[in-house]
Amino acid sequence: MLKQRLMTAAVLIPLVVLSILFLSTSSIQWILAAVSLLAAWEWFSIMGLNGWSKMSFAMVSLVFIAVLTLFLPLGVLLVVTTLIWSAIVLFVARFAHKPLSEKSRQFFTQPMLALAMASIVLAIFWYCSVQLHASSELGPQQLLYVMVLVWLADTGGYFAGKRWGKCKLATSISPNKTWEGVAGAVVLGSVWALIGFSFELSGQLGLLTWLFLSAITLLISVVGDLFESLFKRCHNVKDSGNLLPGHGGILDRIDSLIAAVPVFLAGLYFLGAV
Repeated sequence: MLKQRLMTAAVLIPLVVLSILFLSTSSIQWILAAVSLLAAWEWFSIMGLNGWSKMSFAMVSLVFIAVLTLFLPLGVLLVVTTLIWSAIVLFVARFAHKPLSEKSRQFFTQPMLALAMASIVLAIFWYCSVQLHASSELGPQQLLYVMVLVWLADTGGYFAGKRWGKCKLATSISPNKTWEGVAGAVVLGSVWALIGFSFELSGQLGLLTWLFLSAITLLISVVGDLFESLFKRCHNVKDSGNLLPGHGGILDRIDSLIAAVPVFLAGLYFLGAV
């Protein structure tokens, strides 16, 4: 399994880095659209929206919501984004250590509600990723910065949790995650944030503000992972797919980014850095 993970990462990481840094935003938007659609396919399958008619309806709904985001002013969309992820944080915190209530479970198991929730989150991720890439001369580097921040947080969290993990983070959602793992993620993410600041990726933001924004982005990425885990747990699914050897599905790889990228862009926007 570890060998497969390393081989897949060795192929994908250079492709991702080169694409983000050297392709135009118009090209990136289509690549991200393809990634989002693949993730949506896996997500909708988890919900049980299988079959040509159901999956077609789900995909059309996602595209329709994504198109709607194009007509919203960026500031309005980012306010909505902030409210959505704030609500998800509260929801995850409330049910971290106790089973979902029957009414709450309906948001994950009732097809139309689950479809709307997943489509909105994915559409916002796609739109914000494209907007961040196009935001300034630093846009491509900042998009790559967020991705590496999340990847390093995932790595730091895994090894710290495996070595020192005792205090469970969310027993009812993801029993293997621990607060020690979160601490490891924050430490490694903070080192990366300092490196990013030294390379002037922060733009006009000061060091403390940059570190704070990076920490918030990192922590919300953990919530994004737990949010997807809630869906899978409600539908008794372990992995979203098997497209990436050793890594599961596309959704498993971008679940943290779905939360992190929009929140990072919102932070930059409200701090006047874009």
